[in-house]
Amino acid sequence: MLVGLPPPLTPPDRPLPDELAGASSHGYNCRCVAAHFGLDPAPYGELPACSLAEAEYRRLLGEAAEVQQEAKRLAAARDIAGAQRMYGRMRRIAQQLDRSDLELAAVSDLATVCYSAGDLRNARQCAEAVLTAFRVSVAAAVHFGQYAELRMVEGSREVADRVLISLSTEEGDVVRARELIAGQRHRAAQRQAAGPEQYPPELLDPHGTDELELRIFEARVRVAAGDPAGASAALEGILSALDVATGDRVASLRAMAQAERARLRRAGGQDADARADLVRLTADHSAKFAIELAADRASGGDFPGAVAAIIAARDELAATGATGDVAEASHALGMLLLLAGDVRQARDQFEHAGKIWAAHEDTPGLRRLDVALARCAAAEGDWETAEDHAMQARESARASGEWLECLHTDFVAATIGYARGDDLRALLDLLLPLALAAAEYRFEFASPRARTAWARDVAGPATELLMAVLARLREPRLAAELIERTCAVGAYTGAEGAPVGLTGTVPALDVAPAGDRLPLAALGTVTSSLPLRLAPPPALRWSPDSPMELDRWLEVAAERYPLSRPETPAVCTWPAAGRETFILRYADAGHTFLTWRTTGDLDTVHTHPVDAALVATAREYLDAAAPTPQEGESVPDAVARAMDAFGSFAGEQRLARVLGLNLLPADLVARLRQAAAEGRRPLLRVQPSPSLAAVPWGLLALPDRRPDRVLEPGAEGSCFDGDERVLDVTDVSLLAPVGIPRRPPAAPGPPVYLLDPRIPGQSAFGELGSVLGKQDPASPLIRHLDARLADGPVRPAAARGLDLVRRTDTDRRLLARLLAEPCSRLVFVGHVSRVRDEHGAQTALHLSCAAGLPGTAAPIGAHRPFTAADLALSEVDAMPARVALIGCASASDFGLAEPFGVLLAAVAAGARLVAATVWALPTSAAVPGADPMAELVIAVDTALAGDDPVAELCAWQRTRLARWRERAEPARSPVFWAALTCLDASDDGQTWVR
Repeated sequence: MLVGLPPPLTPPDRPLPDELAGASSHGYNCRCVAAHFGLDPAPYGELPACSLAEAEYRRLLGEAAEVQQEAKRLAAARDIAGAQRMYGRMRRIAQQLDRSDLELAAVSDLATVCYSAGDLRNARQCAEAVLTAFRVSVAAAVHFGQYAELRMVEGSREVADRVLISLSTEEGDVVRARELIAGQRHRAAQRQAAGPEQYPPELLDPHGTDELELRIFEARVRVAAGDPAGASAALEGILSALDVATGDRVASLRAMAQAERARLRRAGGQDADARADLVRLTADHSAKFAIELAADRASGGDFPGAVAAIIAARDELAATGATGDVAEASHALGMLLLLAGDVRQARDQFEHAGKIWAAHEDTPGLRRLDVALARCAAAEGDWETAEDHAMQARESARASGEWLECLHTDFVAATIGYARGDDLRALLDLLLPLALAAAEYRFEFASPRARTAWARDVAGPATELLMAVLARLREPRLAAELIERTCAVGAYTGAEGAPVGLTGTVPALDVAPAGDRLPLAALGTVTSSLPLRLAPPPALRWSPDSPMELDRWLEVAAERYPLSRPETPAVCTWPAAGRETFILRYADAGHTFLTWRTTGDLDTVHTHPVDAALVATAREYLDAAAPTPQEGESVPDAVARAMDAFGSFAGEQRLARVLGLNLLPADLVARLRQAAAEGRRPLLRVQPSPSLAAVPWGLLALPDRRPDRVLEPGAEGSCFDGDERVLDVTDVSLLAPVGIPRRPPAAPGPPVYLLDPRIPGQSAFGELGSVLGKQDPASPLIRHLDARLADGPVRPAAARGLDLVRRTDTDRRLLARLLAEPCSRLVFVGHVSRVRDEHGAQTALHLSCAAGLPGTAAPIGAHRPFTAADLALSEVDAMPARVALIGCASASDFGLAEPFGVLLAAVAAGARLVAATVWALPTSAAVPGADPMAELVIAVDTALAGDDPVAELCAWQRTRLARWRERAEPARSPVFWAALTCLDASDDGQTWVR
């Protein structure tokens, strides 16, 4: 009797193939088919299916389908044990029916279930069994002409292949994983070409979900290959595609992609974003993802609650048979206990997880076990055991080929070696390449938040440890080069392809698109993800006579941790100054480190650590005095607080002394004083770290001696004999990061004034109201502008100075027109703010832009701010050589993890000198009867029109300091003039474009 699929019409025309010899079953009803053609059935064995009646056969077939559906439901509900029981029953029915297609379907699904439960050993056995049986079934189907069965078992082969893709990825076998993915795509293309006449619809991927699943696998492979940045970008694209996809697999694929993204975000330190993904997933998979969310409870201070949550989740997972997740729970619990200092119990939890990983042949899990046990041993001072475990983890990582795993395990070994007191030279050989690789890899991430998190949680700790090693080795040159490389971060660059997509109504402009950039006013609305990447540091040159010693270490890093290092022309790290110039750079790495040298002796380097406590004290004093509003503080309250802090000479002098004593090294102070004693006034150029961005460097007092002990509050005066400030002995300017590409400036022409623009929807007395207050023809600023008009034309065209203030047309369209023509300087006075805290590209000038104008910032009522990203993405890349941005903390770029706000965007667009302020400026309303804001604007405009703006502005500030010393009254307070600084890039080596 032959039941089930239709019998073939003709008998086999060739002998039994070798693949079918000696087995009892080779596919659908092989013995019955043989008997049907009168062949010898002996090679096929006695099979129950041959004696089944048609009705019994159909009943069992229907039961198999019901069992499979129930198994799938249980698997989706994470009832692993229940799903395994159902698939076992399905296999028994398949054997009764002699239906290898059904058995392969059960075993391939079992492979998926075992993998999701963390049982890698059984997952691999099931997947490989499917592929072995598939080869035999193909031979049988071809031999007997059962091509319908061949098409039915192909789906099982694809499922098994996908499990093997995951297993290969887990093991770091990136080559095999990619080959398997390519094979899946090749077969899918063949099926599509054959069409529905040859294959059932489910094998033709009608909704495109099979391809999306492959893309998720590819994202995993990219992580294993050391490219989490690429994986992160790929997952964002996949999730966007799933938002519009249809089909019954969309929800599960979305959960799969979100889980991958959450793991990536957590690994990169994006805890808030990872938590958001996990919260969404927890609704459907509460126990599995509650483990990861418990870490957030612990970091928030709820340690008992976190432990209880993990234990409850582990119990629930154990009841379902999800042993792999149980191991994850034990590992997470061990990490919490280790952080709490309970090493014994932590080790017990790690070893429990290790037993499961060993049983499942989970190599990555066992590598994590070695890392955890190394940390336990190190916490107890058992260095030999710690080293053994660390070495095993490193060897496993090397064997996996996953360079990020190598970097991680190398760092664990380095921390253990440093704590144990290993040979520092050997430690440097291990630590320096991995710190450089971690720092370089940051720039692979498209997301600013991901870059910041990577720097904080991966590159940052490695650099901190490296700086400690270099300090103990007394390697000032390497430390200085590391500081200079850290400070050299480049500008944002446009993403691949079109910079932005146009949306809404684009105003007509006289500026035409050029290349791949857009006219200023034709920027599309960009929301959560700006199409910008931060460029990595270019190749650097230490001095005319000396290359960077770090170059050979970068080559070691690229070889040890495969990194792509594009060739770039070397950029000078020093300015070609015409007078004696001191170059001072700071970098935060746990403590803050500084390096200084002079243009007269570039190869002599001075490097010093500044204790984190000293930096914290300096910031505490500065934050209390500066008028920049603190969190939850109104602008009037901030101004009142600052006016009080700067209200007396004694209070201001104490601030200057604390800052000078904590931030200026003694050898630099001595050299500055020596130059002053010899009748010279050198130039001090400073590139601050993010922690020191708001420091008014010219105001700092120069200590006469260093304390030999920790000073009590108020005792800093014992280190000073007089009141000598940095401004008294030197001119001061900011130093631009050498990695900022410089375009040539605009051709000389009339000055451009954007003075106190009227902002749509904002009252003159509101938060975005007038900064200059009511002006009239007799006001000092208006008289100054009238004098400028008498000297020659200005832009925008005006008949009198009053017509340049509080205009309503000072928007990005007007700016585009003005900058399209030659101009010598641009003076902006108005509001500057950070409209989003993610990155510098969202610092903004507030022009008279209506909300309807496209741009990258969200509107504020009827107004859309003009951001650094708008400038970076636009065609306007010819700023005048001299620019003034007089607004609240317009020089705050250096305070960002990625210092590229409006200040440095102007430099990248051609400005050679930018006058800006390091804190928010109180308006003249703070001191009735005086107009310090107008005095500052006049001084800046006059200096920018002169031969040496830096020297002229510093000279003006010295006159203000003299007035303040003479009589300390509110209108003379440094709160109005000490924040002013110049970023001088006029002689920073060659002009270059990335």
